[in-house]
Amino acid sequence: MVEINRFLKGRKEIFDVGTGPNGSAWWSQIDKDAKITGIDSMFFVKDVPKNVRIYNMNAGELAKITPKYRTKRLWFFGKFIPETVQWTKRFDLVVANHVLEHVNDFPSTVKGISKLLKKDGRVYAGFPDHRNFTDIFYHLIHPNNGGHIQLLTDDFVENEFRKNGMKLISKGVWPDDWLWFEKLYNWKTYMWPENKFLSQDKIEYLANVFRKELTPEKGYFYGWEMVFEKR
Repeated sequence: MVEINRFLKGRKEIFDVGTGPNGSAWWSQIDKDAKITGIDSMFFVKDVPKNVRIYNMNAGELAKITPKYRTKRLWFFGKFIPETVQWTKRFDLVVANHVLEHVNDFPSTVKGISKLLKKDGRVYAGFPDHRNFTDIFYHLIHPNNGGHIQLLTDDFVENEFRKNGMKLISKGVWPDDWLWFEKLYNWKTYMWPENKFLSQDKIEYLANVFRKELTPEKGYFYGWEMVFEKR
């Protein structure tokens, strides 16, 4: 991530949409007195930092939140407890990184993000552009689409956020480091496990070729980093 580091300082109440199995990389970069509220519906962190609270919730459900909303908080790994939360108009920053392409209901997710933000609060959104090489290649090597079910573009995303009272204040091309392909892609599951000619070494070779040849200067990039501010 390039842009998000510029917007973490001074933000005391941060909402993380999609915490994942290991938490987000930027958690270690926030102010010492800042607090993080996060949601996920599939993966949950085993060792949750003291300044982080995680809830079992799908991103699309955010549109339904009320000033006193009943949900379930991660107590310890695999166990959840009921809790009433007050999330409306509370957060300085909402982070939606590698999330928007996965949600079932994109408009509801954006509406929910808007409900979370204070006036002048900001949201960072990082997502792939479906017209670019990476997302096309991603769908090619994932027979089940790999969870990328929204076909997003910069104009489409900006328009949806604008309809929900947010203005674009920063936008940048997001280069692909290809680590997702090199480190996370399980080719034995998605491709042909009986293939004797494919190996992890060859996956790493391809990743290095992509890094060298598929550069932003040549028009190849992962997607967009966009930051919006609540009006």
